[in-house]
Amino acid sequence: MTLKEFKRNAAAYGADLDRWPRSARVDALALLDGSAEARDLLADAAITDALLDAASTPLVSARREAQVYDRIADCLAQRIVPEFIPWFLSRPPFRPAPLAGFLASMALVGFLSYSQGLISFERTSTPALSGVMIVSYLGDVR
Repeated sequence: MTLKEFKRNAAAYGADLDRWPRSARVDALALLDGSAEARDLLADAAITDALLDAASTPLVSARREAQVYDRIADCLAQRIVPEFIPWFLSRPPFRPAPLAGFLASMALVGFLSYSQGLISFERTSTPALSGVMIVSYLGDVR
């Protein structure tokens, strides 16, 4: 086992070698016997484990936690739902009137833009007969 693998396992599984994968335990013990840096990494992992164990103890009593949950439940029970909800916040069922109005206004804007010449489209037409050169099969140009 390399020191990099040892460091990765110590970060993932902590200082307790019983939590490590079985295949890595034997190699880790061999590395611990011969490397002071590996022992330092395991000591750092032990400190991290101790800090995590101390941090998992709640600072709030169970009575206070129950009071907070009760207040949340009371606020949810007293919540007032407004009678009028704007169309853009409405949930299904879908209200088609605002969408139809929007699409109609966009069609009107497009029509007015085209009729006023703000938008122009190139028209393709067939070429006039005067612009066409007629070549016969014999090579005569007419």
